[in-house]
Amino acid sequence: MPSLSYAQATLTASNILKIKDAFPTLPNRKILEIHDAAFPRQNNKGQKVQPTTKGPSRKQAIVPVSSNLTETIMEDANTHIFQINTLLKNIKSTLHAEFIRPCRGGVSIVTNNVPNLSDLMIMEKYFKSIEGINSNKILTPRLPQLKSYLNITGIPYLQLDGNKISSENVTDFMNHIELFENISLATKPRIIKAFPKSNMAIIWFDIWDTQSSSKVKLLINHSFNLGKYIVTIRATNINPGIPQCHNCWKWGHSTFSCRAHGSKCQKCSGPHKLKHYRDLAWCCKANPKLNPLRLETAQGLLCPHFFKCINCKGDHMADDYKCPFWRNRFNRD
Repeated sequence: MPSLSYAQATLTASNILKIKDAFPTLPNRKILEIHDAAFPRQNNKGQKVQPTTKGPSRKQAIVPVSSNLTETIMEDANTHIFQINTLLKNIKSTLHAEFIRPCRGGVSIVTNNVPNLSDLMIMEKYFKSIEGINSNKILTPRLPQLKSYLNITGIPYLQLDGNKISSENVTDFMNHIELFENISLATKPRIIKAFPKSNMAIIWFDIWDTQSSSKVKLLINHSFNLGKYIVTIRATNINPGIPQCHNCWKWGHSTFSCRAHGSKCQKCSGPHKLKHYRDLAWCCKANPKLNPLRLETAQGLLCPHFFKCINCKGDHMADDYKCPFWRNRFNRD
């Protein structure tokens, strides 16, 4: 085990004492197990926790619109850039829009600097005033968002009524704590046991953050009361979960490292891509040898047959949120 500096040793002792205060009846061995699960030791000397993802430049404004509106906006991009810059100049803004490009979920207006709130309001007002575009379909422009990863320790896994603590319970108490007032969750909280035979939980949650990690800095190392318990928020390293291959749709490896000889369909597990499903899937083809006779599904109609997940064999697509594999993607076992 690597040697600890004085500051690291002091922080470790402080964390252990907080767990001891929250659960005074637990034996020392259990307290150390909970601490090691929540704050794993770093093998590399000086390695720091990196809780925030690295994202795109904030010198842009993202306007969330549908794919159809994206094409409409891009057809007249030069005019939009000219009009936006005229409006920005009228309010004496130093911001200058350089070009528009399509992005995931809408269009991105690339700028010479980071837009402020008044700049974003000008862009929103302009896009909602474009003739032929439904203003209700234009959402408020925003800066690119990043994710920060944190966890909460010191909460029992089983509640007083004997039920396991749930994501809904965690979200509910977050909504009633002032510390989380301006925090937006990026995903549902995930709950695991600190140790298989322990009644202590570790709650992992992700939040939307800024490039400077301003949100996560408000939460790191803060403690608060949850009933009679004292719980603490800690930063944790980025944990996107177990990868799912988009070629064979199996879990545990990325698409780039897939060794399958061909693609699989995430709907029926057949040896074809999803876009070729209606042409190649066996369930939509006629089979005169079956009794009763199976007729071909008419062209232009959606497949009426059951899906078959390649992982759990359930009636859903392999990348569906309902899949047990998806729900447990942060639990390798």
